[in-house]
Amino acid sequence: MFIIAVVVHAPAQAQTCTAPAPVCKAAESVVMISSFEPIGSAVVIGDGLLVTNRHMVADNPAAKITLSDGTEIEARVAPTDYPGDLIGLVAAGVTAPVLAHNEHPTLETDLYVIGFDVGRQAVRVYRPGRLIVPRADMPLARLHHDARSLPGNSGGALVDAEGRLVGIVASGGEGRNEAIAVSEIKRLRASTAPDKVEASQLIGREYVRCVESLDRVRRARDPLTDDISIEIEEACLATSNRQLMDEAGKIFGTRRDLTRALTMLEASHRMDPNAPNTLISLAVTYHIAGQFKNEIPLLYRMLEFMPRDPQILRLALQAGVWGGDQDLADRAMKTIETELPQMAPPARRFYDDPPPAPRLNAPG
Repeated sequence: MFIIAVVVHAPAQAQTCTAPAPVCKAAESVVMISSFEPIGSAVVIGDGLLVTNRHMVADNPAAKITLSDGTEIEARVAPTDYPGDLIGLVAAGVTAPVLAHNEHPTLETDLYVIGFDVGRQAVRVYRPGRLIVPRADMPLARLHHDARSLPGNSGGALVDAEGRLVGIVASGGEGRNEAIAVSEIKRLRASTAPDKVEASQLIGREYVRCVESLDRVRRARDPLTDDISIEIEEACLATSNRQLMDEAGKIFGTRRDLTRALTMLEASHRMDPNAPNTLISLAVTYHIAGQFKNEIPLLYRMLEFMPRDPQILRLALQAGVWGGDQDLADRAMKTIETELPQMAPPARRFYDDPPPAPRLNAPG
């Protein structure tokens, strides 16, 4: 490890903060990092100790930390066989307030994301939100919230209004964002040791294989070959990272490889049965496959915590009709007419005179 006293062109300086004072103070404990992913965040959890996402570093042995004054510090990645999307960093010279923990946020807890903002080139506190659903009682289940989060925030802090650390920001999209519960830091530390180097590198290599394979497929329009499909399936499952498994499932789904899409998404759902992003992707895939009976329980679950979501209501209306669940179709139709009148005319036409369920198109 070494310290380079150099001011970079875009120092990760904290921005003007309008959040509660304890939240603004907590921003001092978040820094910018760069490793396998070029821009992300990390949270100080002790003198010279930080935590970030595993997907930020993959199999890299080091990460670069940029402090608020522009000082760059090289951090060593602490080897671990922890299976979730967390990893520790060791960096002499990094000190900041260590945040208290809140391991039991409720649906009424105000939550703030603190992370590196790529656009502003600074650590920033975003507008607050709350949990969307309770965290599932599963080892790798995540916190699902609607607090604002942007690219570069991965590895940053999710805190409550008192500035207590609730989780480590992981991923998100469309207002459904995710964080690793703060209680998982204990499991990470218990799974981190010098003799974990080989196991840690093995997990990291699977991240590289999965991410690079997904990127390669996104850039290409050619049909998926068996070799690349197998590589994506094996590598992304081996990461135990639900976000990557969901991405793989969606890619297989768009290429009409529904068998592999369902393999990925069903595995993701087993890991975290309350995950809204997984539930939606899995429901859509069942819908495309015409497996309405499998889709219907997911739609009932989603309507509990997203009762006015247009996509879910559309799926519920169609699956209820085509899957023979009149109660679900009636519930969706009533909610659309009451809450989303702009959707009501076409929905009513479908409800009154439904066409046959569409047949699945051939791959490609």
